[in-house]
Amino acid sequence: MTTKQQADAAVAPLASLSRRKLLKTALWASAGTALVVAGGFAWLRRSPVDELPAPDGLKQLSASEYHLFRRAIEVLLPTDGTLLTPVAQIPVIANIDHLMGLVEPAIREELGIALGLFDNAAVFSGLHGKRFVDLDDEAALRYFDVWSAGNTLQRTLATVVKKFVYVSYWRDPATWPPIRFDGAVSDRWGIPSLGNSPLPDESVEVTA
Repeated sequence: MTTKQQADAAVAPLASLSRRKLLKTALWASAGTALVVAGGFAWLRRSPVDELPAPDGLKQLSASEYHLFRRAIEVLLPTDGTLLTPVAQIPVIANIDHLMGLVEPAIREELGIALGLFDNAAVFSGLHGKRFVDLDDEAALRYFDVWSAGNTLQRTLATVVKKFVYVSYWRDPATWPPIRFDGAVSDRWGIPSLGNSPLPDESVEVTA
């Protein structure tokens, strides 16, 4: 699978959502946050990481997206104490940033909305009172579990975040030796990628 195909696969779940539904939910979440602010709890929308810049060299990820993925990586890839290649040795964030650059502009815009919604919805979803980037490990994992089994929107957003994180870790050959994987057979045998080939037309009769 090419890098472009990996990027397309990561954002594929968004196809199940209409842009109208995504925007409507995002606006609902923003309105809900405004009510909390009006109630005197403006600090719920803020996070200590908001003041921290993203690392130099990132071309696609905004600062807020970087902090979301950084936290997701810590939660979804707990390699410490395991035989897996340490996350610190793999440029996961740089790989995510690269994949983002391969996403079609219109989908990239929707993806930005989706990521912001996933982060901010934690204030209300599960009554955490804080954004995803500020949840502790146990709460963050529970947030992923709940959303992975939730409604269509929740499942979609949780899946998209997970796909970007997992693909960006496991695509690096340095992660393969601990699981005794030596690369795709198609690469070793020199089989060219055919991309997403269409299924056979069942209406066509095949005669001997």
